[in-house]
Amino acid sequence: MHAQRASVRTGFARTGGDGRRTRLTVVPARRVHLREVLAALRPRDRAELEALGPRGATTEAARAFALSPMRWAVLRGGRCVALFGARPYPGLSWVSGPSGPSGVAAPWLFGTPELDAEGRALARLGPLFAARMRAAWPCLVNMIHAPALAERPATARWLARCGFAVAARPAPLGRDGAPFHPFINHPLTRAIPETP
Repeated sequence: MHAQRASVRTGFARTGGDGRRTRLTVVPARRVHLREVLAALRPRDRAELEALGPRGATTEAARAFALSPMRWAVLRGGRCVALFGARPYPGLSWVSGPSGPSGVAAPWLFGTPELDAEGRALARLGPLFAARMRAAWPCLVNMIHAPALAERPATARWLARCGFAVAARPAPLGRDGAPFHPFINHPLTRAIPETP
């Protein structure tokens, strides 16, 4: 298992409707955070997880969480608004890198609707945590649901800021061949066509 720091205070404070200032904090994720996010999962995250397979969004999210040696919770005022992490990439154990056959991982992120208000913080934090993941796995690769990318085109820019190249054309994946755009962070990403 890869070591994680206990907590990261981000400096992103906000005054809420009640007049209280709350700070965004990133902490190692626990099951209580998973339960909190799954109870209020963003519709586009639920749709993406549902499109992956017959197990359903809750099971897919819990599986990613359980298989991830690196995972964090994003807290605003003590409430979990997002979870993210990385797990060894399924089906690519034959790919070898500097850290052996486990040199490939799949980063993931899902959250509650409150996550959408954290764009500025995510723009700053995403690259920092992507670098932590790359320190453990030299190649990070995953797919993003095409409808989610169409709904929020800024996601492709955020992924690029985190060092990922997003494929312009979606590929079929999961249940019923749903369209997903591959994204990758690896020195070979120069070969991937421009982002959509």
